[in-house]
Amino acid sequence: MNEFSGYATKRGGQWWAMVRFARDAKPKPIMDKGEKPRTYPDELSATKAALSHVLAYFNGHLVCSGEIKGGSIKEAKRARAERLFMGGGKTVEIERREIA
Repeated sequence: MNEFSGYATKRGGQWWAMVRFARDAKPKPIMDKGEKPRTYPDELSATKAALSHVLAYFNGHLVCSGEIKGGSIKEAKRARAERLFMGGGKTVEIERREIA
């Protein structure tokens, strides 16, 4: 599940740098301009690129599940609750029925 990896794989006569992050279901190649996978002349340069991308991911802003850009989950839930209680949110009518 929470698996991270970076490695090189040979495709044709070139090497691709593949990265897999926990949020993805499968490894993906590092893309170049034009939405084509970036190719490398040898295995070492492809591996270095893949590991560089994985390291950049860990040193960047890690996003937790459900986080909203620019704020935390707690802030988003609080704002949603305030909209609901201040009349700006959607209200749901509940009807109770007795079962005979």
